[in-house]
Amino acid sequence: MAELIAGPTMVLTWVTSLGTTSLAGDYRTCDWNPSITYEDVTAGSDTQIGRLTTLKDATCSVTVVGQSGGTAFNAATQPGQAGTLTIQPEGTATGKRKITFPSYCDGAQTSFPYANVVVHTLGFTGSSTLAAYTDATN
Repeated sequence: MAELIAGPTMVLTWVTSLGTTSLAGDYRTCDWNPSITYEDVTAGSDTQIGRLTTLKDATCSVTVVGQSGGTAFNAATQPGQAGTLTIQPEGTATGKRKITFPSYCDGAQTSFPYANVVVHTLGFTGSSTLAAYTDATN
């Protein structure tokens, strides 16, 4: 079985009302965390907990290397900025995975080390007001 190394094939964009910000060229990590909530439907003489799936949600964390003069980046990644994060780990070819995530940016947590590159860790939280995420193929 062939292992996937996203690296140079990754397409990672953050689209807001301010425009499209490409994160792929500067990214180091992208952690996708989908989740779902359950409703307990246990009742009466049940001997095991019964559950129904209810609402799905997700978060994503992306770490990118900082670039100098990143005013457009800074504006697009302000806390509460609404947009759509698109994650395509194997590029844009037909049949490859594509995650479309309407979300809010939680803001950039930035590290300014003394003798190393600046890195930003961006958090994204799902937005039901925009739409639900999709995890499908191109």
